[in-house]
Amino acid sequence: MVFIIEQEIVTDLILHQYASSPFSEKVRCLLGYKKASYQTVEIPVIMPKPDLMALTGGYRKTPVLQVGADIYCDSALICRLIDRVYPTDSVYPADQAAALGAAAHWTDTFLFKVSVAVAFQPKVLAGNETFSDPSMAAAFMADRAELTKGSTELSIDLAIAMPHWLLHMRRLDTQLSSSEFLGGARPNILDFSTYHCCWFVYKNDALKPDLEPFPAITAWMSRMAAFGHGEAKPMSGEAAVAVAQASEISTAAKATDFVDSQLQVGSSVQVMPIDYGFQPTQGELLLASSEEIVVQRTDQRAGPVAVHFPRLGFQVEEIS
Repeated sequence: MVFIIEQEIVTDLILHQYASSPFSEKVRCLLGYKKASYQTVEIPVIMPKPDLMALTGGYRKTPVLQVGADIYCDSALICRLIDRVYPTDSVYPADQAAALGAAAHWTDTFLFKVSVAVAFQPKVLAGNETFSDPSMAAAFMADRAELTKGSTELSIDLAIAMPHWLLHMRRLDTQLSSSEFLGGARPNILDFSTYHCCWFVYKNDALKPDLEPFPAITAWMSRMAAFGHGEAKPMSGEAAVAVAQASEISTAAKATDFVDSQLQVGSSVQVMPIDYGFQPTQGELLLASSEEIVVQRTDQRAGPVAVHFPRLGFQVEEIS
């Protein structure tokens, strides 16, 4: 399928994800809401991820969305692209742009950090298949230690996290008792950001009873889950890399409404998150705007690709 948005030609969407990834669930739920058709690549939960690295050049967070030779990183940017491709019932109402942007970012960062602590509490780990196998548990922990090396942004003690989680659950339950969605009669992006945090916690059998005091959240989660995941068809990572190799980059080199004074389009740069996952993507600065940074790089397997990052939550610097 081919879409045309803002004078850009967009071919099939390919979602690189894994089933238990909370940010992947955020994107899958939005794709379901939009009744989208797309392909999925099930990537490994831990490194190595050779097919994904061929596309991103280092960025290893999940999920990643591929459109031909254009690679979109971070669920915030991915969701905006999906909303442009499927503009009906937009989840980004213009009259709430600033408030929703701030609320969704807080939810995807601080509330997600809190949800990680709640989701990985001892009574959950006791029944978790991965953590019941010492070798699997050690491999997972080593992988996540590498992902978060140099950062404390994803770590918080359960004793600190739990009061914050319960406070927000009570507020959510109060608000949702008088409306079907956080966006009112129709969901907005904050519904999808909040849903993936709640899904990550309450999909655990050991924690499902903890949802009972929040009947409005329970009903809302059922409404969100009812959107499904759209029409997804599996494909291999090798096939996805071949798609990139056979495609042309659709992003034109330009500086739009914003560019750092010390950076120039065409200069060599590296881009990485500001919170954790300090594995940079390096290449030539292709586009710089107030919303997006795009880096062009060439991979031996994938060929020339353009790697897209949201401006919010990422850092870019020139390299020699």
